[in-house]
Amino acid sequence: MNATPYVIGERAMRFHPLYLRWAGSPGTIPTMCEGLPTYGTRVVGAIWHSLLNTTIVAVVAVGAPEAFAADDVQTQTSAGSPQGAASDSNAAVTVLEPVTVTARKTIERLQDVPESITVLSANTLKEMPFDPGVTIAGHSPNVQWVNRSTGSQWFSIRGVSSLGAPANYSDGTIAFTVDGVPNSMMSASNILLDVDHVEVLRGPQGTLWGTNALGGAINVLANQPDGTRDLRLTTEVGEHGYRMGEAVVGGNMVPGKLDGRMAIRFGHEDADIRSMYTDKLGKRNIGAFRGGLRFTGLDNTLITLTGTYLQDEANDPLYLLRNASHFPTSGIQTEPDSKATQAAATLTVEHFFDNFQLTSVSSYQHNKLDSELDTVDKLVYDSIGYPASSSVSHLTDQENIFSQELRLNSVEDAPVRWVVGATAMRINSTRWCSSTQCAPTEYSRSVMMKSNLATTNLGLFGDVSIPFANRWEFSIGGRLSHDRIKMQQSNSLGLASLTDSNSTTQTYPTGRMALSYKWADGIQTYVSVARGHASRVYPLFSYPVDGVVANPYPAALGWTYEAGVKADLLDHRLQIEASIYHNDIKNGVMSYLDPSLGAFRTAYQDYETSGFELQARALIAQGLSLNGGVGYIHSELGANGATINSVTGNPVPNTPKWTATAGLQYETSAEVIHLPGRLSIDLQYQYTGKRTADIDKSYYLGAYSLVNTRIGWKNKDLEIYLFGRNLFDKRYETYGSAYYGTQLVSVGRSRTLGIGLTKSF
Repeated sequence: MNATPYVIGERAMRFHPLYLRWAGSPGTIPTMCEGLPTYGTRVVGAIWHSLLNTTIVAVVAVGAPEAFAADDVQTQTSAGSPQGAASDSNAAVTVLEPVTVTARKTIERLQDVPESITVLSANTLKEMPFDPGVTIAGHSPNVQWVNRSTGSQWFSIRGVSSLGAPANYSDGTIAFTVDGVPNSMMSASNILLDVDHVEVLRGPQGTLWGTNALGGAINVLANQPDGTRDLRLTTEVGEHGYRMGEAVVGGNMVPGKLDGRMAIRFGHEDADIRSMYTDKLGKRNIGAFRGGLRFTGLDNTLITLTGTYLQDEANDPLYLLRNASHFPTSGIQTEPDSKATQAAATLTVEHFFDNFQLTSVSSYQHNKLDSELDTVDKLVYDSIGYPASSSVSHLTDQENIFSQELRLNSVEDAPVRWVVGATAMRINSTRWCSSTQCAPTEYSRSVMMKSNLATTNLGLFGDVSIPFANRWEFSIGGRLSHDRIKMQQSNSLGLASLTDSNSTTQTYPTGRMALSYKWADGIQTYVSVARGHASRVYPLFSYPVDGVVANPYPAALGWTYEAGVKADLLDHRLQIEASIYHNDIKNGVMSYLDPSLGAFRTAYQDYETSGFELQARALIAQGLSLNGGVGYIHSELGANGATINSVTGNPVPNTPKWTATAGLQYETSAEVIHLPGRLSIDLQYQYTGKRTADIDKSYYLGAYSLVNTRIGWKNKDLEIYLFGRNLFDKRYETYGSAYYGTQLVSVGRSRTLGIGLTKSF
């Protein structure tokens, strides 16, 4: 057997397309390897070689999130020294474990992908289990999570985003996928359950991740029913009525044929916003389920069926008066209520040939949001001298999404990495609305408007990376997309003036090219150029005028230029990633509040953003690691657009110049306090700079810093920990708009201190 030592990372194995289990004597290995792809044989051989040589591999789990990559730390003896680690001593060598990603639809080391990427582990998402968007953005430089109200939340990457509030649930510039399945903006705000890691990809990602990936993509990879035995219970309690319970069950069900996994979570938070006329606001009740089965009884084929269900009920206000006494205080007179539900099923079939892999991903999603929101806040109306009476908007938004992807791709570690495929997606969206936003003033209280938005997207894509001249690699990819979008609007009174339909079709290309050079093992530089595109937009907050549905707004499109460096230094104890970029975006769609009409209107505007990201993680000593990142964005609205007032030169809304994150993780033996097991400490800091609330630069949302911490003790199958979220109780602003000179905002959660316990079986 080959005497070359191998290092197989835990995450790489878990996400390896053909996971492997075995039991028995060495003689079983050749039998198991028969019929497997070459790379599968290498993996089994590597593990078996490691066992035969009694190589000890230990993963030191510091139990901490990170800004750059996984928080795993690997310690092993010289017999298995990875990638050039010192081998002339029997002393343990501690290194950062390589991180693998699927950003290009195949498994690759993060350090080898010529893109700016942040990877967040499952431990990271535990910081804010009910608000994953806050966590993802907080640990990813130049990423923002804009939270206006329930159902109106979205990501921004490098300042590329909706310029005000999204005009509909497909009006996004950031693709959001779960296990490769595209989600709309309605489901992107859902909690994430039983997740292994999240990949944040900056720059246009339309080639591989579909439409509306103009600014980037966020790819969530959940734990799969791969036969791994996993049985644990977690419970947390804390301030403001916070409580959470979670159970995970996973393992083999029928030897050699069927594996299963299931996770369930319940959660509650009490309200933490004062209200003058109603009960306190901001409470949540959450229930979520995720389950899956994997059939392994066919040669070289895996069939995985997963299903999810979510219910999230809250009573958040639509907005708050920024300068109100005892902020945050609401002046609404009718308590709001919103209930979001999601149900989804995904069927994934993977067949492994000798030199390539065939994958089919079929998915169905049903999303629904029922909400009653009081659009009149007495504090706001009193401040501008208007009489105030409760005005409740009734909204029901519903989506049915069918998606299909079929692709062929190279196997892991193939000399030429390639992928080709086709996608199809159909979204049927319906809104029932009774509001001043959805009908003329004279009908706003007497008519129920119905808008039906049907979108069909078809795509053909391909991407290839070709190494040449020893140290160079050239990557090129493209997608040809076709959209057909139809808007139909009608009303409960049968008024012809508020009834009509309109449709549009468009065929367009997107693509990306990159050239990288490896100066040495572990040091790579790259340059890239990418073309991004978003779909044309019909606003849902709209109505026909004189029986005519207006034409959709132009499709946002742009060019992105990027250069970067990735380095693995100090014998794999320090990893650095740096990039600079420029985005040139045409026809960015924006929705804004028009005070003269008391309603939102939609327009479009050109803009540019430029800046950099710097990310790093370092192993200072065994058990002690640091990580962090900083991002800078210079943004500027252009002259071309359809705005009422000139906004040329103003910053892009919701886009801070500076963002930063830093984390420290430490783990040591509990013997220091005369206990068995291990002690761990995790401290995380996040900074978001000030940013304009709207395109007119009416005012700036304040800069803020968040600090989260976790201190734990773990012994065998029991872990007990203390946690602090938003430790210094900063009521940070997540969205803003102006209304007749008043400043309206939304805010994040207050501090939560608590205790948690996890029991494994």
